[in-house]
Amino acid sequence: MFFEPSEEFHSTETEETTPDSRVSSALDALDIPYECHPTTGRFQVLVQLKDDRSQTVFINSATNIFLGIELREISSAALESDGPFDARTTNLLLRDNADLVHGDWSILVNEDSSRHFAVFSMTGLASLEPDPLSSIIQCVAEVADEMEHRLSGLDEF
Repeated sequence: MFFEPSEEFHSTETEETTPDSRVSSALDALDIPYECHPTTGRFQVLVQLKDDRSQTVFINSATNIFLGIELREISSAALESDGPFDARTTNLLLRDNADLVHGDWSILVNEDSSRHFAVFSMTGLASLEPDPLSSIIQCVAEVADEMEHRLSGLDEF
């Protein structure tokens, strides 16, 4: 196995995760409206973009610690499918990953494996100050929205 979890790496994710007050404090300081799922602690922010488009961005309360650094994932979906994506779409996402320095595409599957989602994610320090958090939220929204527009032409996410 390429990566073996060790004492140097662990996740704070549990079945129920308390909303992280560091995220709510940063979003409040930025005057960004948000919703927070009561059991997952995942924050949801709607970002308004140019051309009357919008993109939903999720900020996890659960964090991971790697080499003593606490990290948090910030993500947004760009495409949804009733099953696995076709080879063209998957290859496009992989090629896009090669050009990205600041985040990556992944494919997430819902619990019953009926829905697949192309998701763009970035990882930042769990204790990010408001302005850097805002920059990451904006970047995630723009990258995901650009891919959504490119692949579907729609504005669903």
